Amino acid sequence: MKKKFLTLFFGLSSLVALAGPPDEGMFPMSELKRLNLQAKGMQLTPEQLFSTEGVSLVQALVRVGGCTGSFVSPEGLIITNHHCAFGAVAAASSVENDYISKGFLAKTRELEIPAAGLTVRITTSYEDVSAEVLAAVKDIKEPAARLAGIRQAMRSIEARAKKAQPNLAHEVSEMFTGRSYVLFHYQTIQDIRMVYVPPRNIGEFGGESDNWVWPRHNGDFAFVRAYVAPDGSGAAYSKDNVPFKPANHLKVNPNGVQEDDFVFIMGYPGRTFRHYPAAYLEYQRDYLLPYTSQTFDWLIDYMKNLGKADQAKEIALASSAKGLANVTKNYKGKMQGMRRIGLVEQKRAEEKAMMNWVAANGERQQRFGKVLPTLDSLYGEMKADATQNLWLNYLLRNSAAMRIGVLTADARLAIEMAPADKKDSVQTEILKRLRTGIERAYGDYDASLDRDFMAKMLLQANGWPTNNQLASLNKIVGKKAADAQIDRFLNQLFSKTLLFDQKALLAAFDKNPAKFLKQKGDFWMLSTELQQLQSLLSLRDQKINGALSQWLPEFLEMKLAMQPGDFVPDANSTLRLTFGNVRGYEPEDGVYQAPFTTVGGLVAKGEKSGDYEINQELVAAYEAGNIEKYMKPSLKDVPVGLLYNMDTTGGNSGSPVMNAKGELIGVNFDRAYTATINDFAWNEAYSRSIGVDIRFVLFVVDKVAKADFLLQEMKVQ
Repeated sequence: MKKKFLTLFFGLSSLVALAGPPDEGMFPMSELKRLNLQAKGMQLTPEQLFSTEGVSLVQALVRVGGCTGSFVSPEGLIITNHHCAFGAVAAASSVENDYISKGFLAKTRELEIPAAGLTVRITTSYEDVSAEVLAAVKDIKEPAARLAGIRQAMRSIEARAKKAQPNLAHEVSEMFTGRSYVLFHYQTIQDIRMVYVPPRNIGEFGGESDNWVWPRHNGDFAFVRAYVAPDGSGAAYSKDNVPFKPANHLKVNPNGVQEDDFVFIMGYPGRTFRHYPAAYLEYQRDYLLPYTSQTFDWLIDYMKNLGKADQAKEIALASSAKGLANVTKNYKGKMQGMRRIGLVEQKRAEEKAMMNWVAANGERQQRFGKVLPTLDSLYGEMKADATQNLWLNYLLRNSAAMRIGVLTADARLAIEMAPADKKDSVQTEILKRLRTGIERAYGDYDASLDRDFMAKMLLQANGWPTNNQLASLNKIVGKKAADAQIDRFLNQLFSKTLLFDQKALLAAFDKNPAKFLKQKGDFWMLSTELQQLQSLLSLRDQKINGALSQWLPEFLEMKLAMQPGDFVPDANSTLRLTFGNVRGYEPEDGVYQAPFTTVGGLVAKGEKSGDYEINQELVAAYEAGNIEKYMKPSLKDVPVGLLYNMDTTGGNSGSPVMNAKGELIGVNFDRAYTATINDFAWNEAYSRSIGVDIRFVLFVVDKVAKADFLLQEMKVQ
């Protein structure tokens, strides 16, 4: 695979103009003038796309939670993905009002309800602060201290910006590890309300069976509205708030696009790791990806079984199960993709060539000779801790009881270590934080899930090599069968403690916090040992990450020196642009995938239940005819999904897919299975992203939801 390194954002070598179409790219706003997008089909100027001086397209773009969205009316109406609003829909649902299954429609503004957990951010400007961050650590050599110094400098810059502009949010983002830092300024809106979310059998038609694959036939879209206080400030929910009036909003183009049309996306892609060495990819392939996938598979199956017997539990756990399923299938795709293209082997071959190039010159040997050996060593340390690190991370993330135990052990230790003259004030503050931690630990709590997950994880730890085993767990198990002894321990814990009753546990804590801290027994002994393990692993992580912040920039410098060219920094949830064409592809020999799917295909795929349960109102609307205005003429049908060769990743969910004029023609929501590897590598041959065609969105809003008022608000004729 030919690699072309695109323009570096801030803080590295001289910038070089791009000479031709990119092999890949999630471009920062600073690079728009260098891309010569007009030569590739764009009809907007860089200033029309992004400007801090006047109105530009970027003011129609928003970050919605961990996704992207766009304003589509002057009254704060936002379109994003169904799956991006799913958590809010689940939170608002009950057995009586099952918005997950039936969908939600507010026919008037007064009926719009809070979208719990969703906030909106609009990028207003940015500035390079690399020099200031790096100056703060120029004399610090110890890796962990240097990393801490960088983080402190970033927080200090954010605090200063907040003092200067208290009405905005400010965030320093690391563009290149240990080398390049940018301060972004955001307008934040807290009051987000649901307007229209289609039923699950439209918004998630195909479910996990079709997730991360093409062809797709789901209407993964939702409408929410942003509200602000009457003075325009981004206040929390209040009945007195008014719809936000954005400086710009997207025009909806109801005619859509055709195959090979130029399209582009602006959004907030999450993390990518394309500028990382082979050793890091080995860690992902051999440890993080398989362990996470296996753990999440177990949790998903367990949650599904709970939901089968109890609809209330099914609703309560729906958002968690959906998120886990999305990740585990993505990770399986990444592992398959790495094997398919031999990515680690490619990286190793590149690095061997680098080392040969370094060895051929004395000056280069002195400058870069230690870079790759040091990185291999650091990631070797990471791999050595991987089993315990991943196990502990997922145990504490998914077991409220174990998390409370470790938080308690941590609080007890902090109080014991406090200076005598400050012990009382320290204890008060620590106990306050502990109580908050206990409250947050429960979430959508299910005691049986907690108990059985603990059993799975403790049995797993019992099988660790002797030098890694937990002394407290050995005491619990003794010399008898581990599974039986762990079951005995957990049955006793569930029946004789308050850990699985949040209300009773908090009451006991409030009655006598000091006594709560001094609890004894096998569980608390295990909690103390896990707290000690967590502290040890955390110190090692700080050391490794601190060293990586020094050596990864050297790795990039070595690549630049060997093969002068341009870089685009890895995505990091900051605003980016990617462009390409509506285009099909051949994922495997002899199999061509066309770039559009249709409602006719959806109906043919539909069944009465399961992932392909079909929405009968949609079928009736389709069979009633009068759909010409939503049809793709060459197909004589209403398009549902569209495929394009743009460079996207997580966080681009909900991003507007726009035509050359900047008009909305679709909403991005996924990638094809072969493109799950995008986080690590991108190639036009196998990387395809998926969106819902705007014509299907309009068809559903009009013919299924009967929400013509939304069409009128968006000025769609």
